[in-house]
Amino acid sequence: MILLTICAIFLFSIFIGIPLVWAILITAVLPIFIFDLGYPLQALYLNFIGGVEPNHFIAIPLFIIAGELMGRGGVGQRIIDFAKAAFGFLPGGLGFVVVGASMLFGGISGSAIADSAAIGSVMIPNMAKQGYKKAFAGGLVAAAGTIGIIIPPSIPMLIYGFVGNVSVADLFLAGVVPGLIFGTFFMAVCYYIGKKTGCDPGGHKTSARELWRAFIASAPALFMPVLILGGIFGGLVTPTEAAAVAVVYGLFVTIFIYRDFNIRHMPKLLTDSFVTSAIVMVVIGSTSVLGWLITLEQLPQILVEFVQRISSDQFTFLLLVNIVLLILGLVLDPVPAILLTAPLFIPTAMSFGVDPVHLGVIMTCNVAVGLFTPPVGATLYVASRISGVGVLSIARAMMPLYLVAISALLLVTYFPIVSLSTVYLFR
Repeated sequence: MILLTICAIFLFSIFIGIPLVWAILITAVLPIFIFDLGYPLQALYLNFIGGVEPNHFIAIPLFIIAGELMGRGGVGQRIIDFAKAAFGFLPGGLGFVVVGASMLFGGISGSAIADSAAIGSVMIPNMAKQGYKKAFAGGLVAAAGTIGIIIPPSIPMLIYGFVGNVSVADLFLAGVVPGLIFGTFFMAVCYYIGKKTGCDPGGHKTSARELWRAFIASAPALFMPVLILGGIFGGLVTPTEAAAVAVVYGLFVTIFIYRDFNIRHMPKLLTDSFVTSAIVMVVIGSTSVLGWLITLEQLPQILVEFVQRISSDQFTFLLLVNIVLLILGLVLDPVPAILLTAPLFIPTAMSFGVDPVHLGVIMTCNVAVGLFTPPVGATLYVASRISGVGVLSIARAMMPLYLVAISALLLVTYFPIVSLSTVYLFR
């Protein structure tokens, strides 16, 4: 009964427009009074503070700063130039460029919104000039941008690892192949659209010299994910230390190699990064309060028993996980969605024999789809603002992208080897 009440209060609070943090806190406080649980309200404050105190959370603002550094200069344009050299000759080539550049940029920023903004501002006008409908161009940018939170480094995976006590290194490894699958499926749609409509039939193949020149120009930026992941997987640094290394490397590349970031802009960058980080940390603190109540009332155990009664096998459980997360993705951003559901899903998944790393990838892929799904989809609104096309028009134009995204999600869900193969290979 308490679990149902908590769900009802939270969903009602969200739908009537209460800000997310307050909705979570209200959801934690009201059941204490409704069911006369007798917990002291001072404990709410202590759990809020305790939720944001762990040292490993320092990695979050550091990765945000590193992503901002690499995203504010000419990194995005250099990556686009390299993607054009690699894919531009194919039918649907400009669409390939959007997806390829998004995958590469996502490996640097770890942010879907930054990815969509950096790539979309350049590519949506170019695709419109080529003959693509602006609605589809915006939809492709919105969808491809979400690959940035599947391919490492990924802030949602970082959060999941910290909350669920799951290896961040394994999660980052496990996200590589699913990210490539989502990108490949989106490219297939671009190939079909480019060939069917004739707007982008393909052009002159890039020479080896031009491709090499474009690669060399983008190589300093592309080395960042290699530096981060190599350090973590090689056991040289922790994820938090890797985030600090990323900030130092980002400063070096943007100031001394590309020379497109001036140190005078650092206060503004730090302020913007601080605001983004503060929002994330406040959400973490509020969900820690709700998690405290959920744990004390043994709701994970209740949920395990309930799910085991209605689903006798792993297949059905994973289907329920996808349904719940896709629905949550309609109203929640990735970080709060994972913070709220991971403590409940992880023990339940383990009771069904699901690897926590595999579950983390499934959850991340689900919230990625939510990012380009109305009504809240963040990348959808970024693409709408850049393209000047309404959100609903973009959503209608990207139906093929939704279909292939769900197909990729099901592939990742029901074939664990897709995500775990790299973990087994490099562990």
